[in-house]
Amino acid sequence: MKSKNAIKTLSVLLISLAFFGKATAQDSTKLEQPTEVKSLNKIRLNLLGVGYEREQKVGKTTSVYFGAGAEGAFIYQTEITMDNNYNFNTNRETVFKVYPSLNVGFRHYYNFDRRIKKGKKTLNNSAGYVGLDVLAIIPTQSNTSYGSQINILPQWGFQTYVGRKVNFELSLGPLASINKTTTYYGIGGRIGFSFLL
Repeated sequence: MKSKNAIKTLSVLLISLAFFGKATAQDSTKLEQPTEVKSLNKIRLNLLGVGYEREQKVGKTTSVYFGAGAEGAFIYQTEITMDNNYNFNTNRETVFKVYPSLNVGFRHYYNFDRRIKKGKKTLNNSAGYVGLDVLAIIPTQSNTSYGSQINILPQWGFQTYVGRKVNFELSLGPLASINKTTTYYGIGGRIGFSFLL
């Protein structure tokens, strides 16, 4: 009988220690949430591309980044022509191409403290930001009609902690796309995951 009671007592003690240790660990993670930006090396997997990015801390809540990769471009063109008899002809072309790309930009994170007060994680720069992204798309053929393209995107976005080495990112903003023949305006953004190195 004494050995059964000893086993029960030991089991209850171990379970109590496990719960106490877990509760203490949760409290300590709340205290250890970062309140400033961290420099990160990332492999980015976007909706239409993949690349490497280095986000470098330059201030308490500000970072600059630079990267290189491959960006996909979905091109849909419709050409409408009219002959001398007023007959309309349409020619549609749909192409998906992948181009090498370079990008630079900066981010100012604005809500570290508010996220911590709400009990949310701020690890790996998990916060909202405003910034500017400049993306250069480099053509792989010299005879392309558009040549290289530069996209300028003032942006609002956020990163959120998904796992110890994974972030989810979404950004949106007004876009200006400049190539050698014309400038397009619209809405641009980025959605995808970053795998931290």
